[in-house]
Amino acid sequence: MAKKSMNLRYKRKRQRNKYVDTNDNNPLKSFGLSALSVLLFLGLMYLLVLGMKELKVFQRGYTKGESTTDVDYVNIPIGTVFTRDDKEYLVLFDDYSGKTTSDPYINSIISSQGIRVYKVDMSKSENAKYKGEKANTKASKSSELSINDITLIKIVNGRITEYLSGKQSIEGYLNKW
Repeated sequence: MAKKSMNLRYKRKRQRNKYVDTNDNNPLKSFGLSALSVLLFLGLMYLLVLGMKELKVFQRGYTKGESTTDVDYVNIPIGTVFTRDDKEYLVLFDDYSGKTTSDPYINSIISSQGIRVYKVDMSKSENAKYKGEKANTKASKSSELSINDITLIKIVNGRITEYLSGKQSIEGYLNKW
């Protein structure tokens, strides 16, 4: 009898409806809501970007260059002194660390010459190892060069033909031209 009463109590439990239908089967309505959501998102992003552009957020660290880059064919590194394409040329070794050179008179004379003139800035760190106490007038390659003062070298066919050191000797040589 106890068994029967248990079965009755079990059967009396309230049955719940486990399946609730929340699915809207209207595809046109679903597509419309999706399209509206995408368009709303794209519109908000456009307005956000447009507002940021008006506030110049994208131009903060960038400024457009006003001039083009020019390659300097007059000032050369010391390693290319003997490898120029010209057959005959002059090379002036001087300290160009300031706005003016150590001797502007020599530079004005050189600029009026008809021969090609290259300049080597001895104040640069890559040229510092070529500074020496005694000048090497017989150098045949750039690694053998030793410059001790303002120096003018005339090179013909990759060889030193004239080696002048000091302001007075360079001025005297250039005034003969």
